[in-house]
Amino acid sequence: METDFSGDFINFDSTQDGDIAEILDEGKVEYNETLKKDMFNLKVKLGEKIKTYSPSNTAGRALQEAYGKDSKKWIHQKFQIFHVDKKMLIKPIKAVKA
Repeated sequence: METDFSGDFINFDSTQDGDIAEILDEGKVEYNETLKKDMFNLKVKLGEKIKTYSPSNTAGRALQEAYGKDSKKWIHQKFQIFHVDKKMLIKPIKAVKA
């Protein structure tokens, strides 16, 4: 049996360099008991699994720049994950218009 202890959230430890995630919803703000602060959480598809992604301020701004400020427009958009210096960074994938 192949085991999976990656958890419900995507982060450096639960992803691989080059992974591509697809945004599945417009996200929502939820209070994080551990961090004691509100977090903006998106449901994303990573491989065959549904996970939660809490973008950092930098990542959130990159998503806004690529897809607009209305997160409803982010649904079905994709981003690529990069591992740099033990950190997880993202790069939105802009659809190529034919």
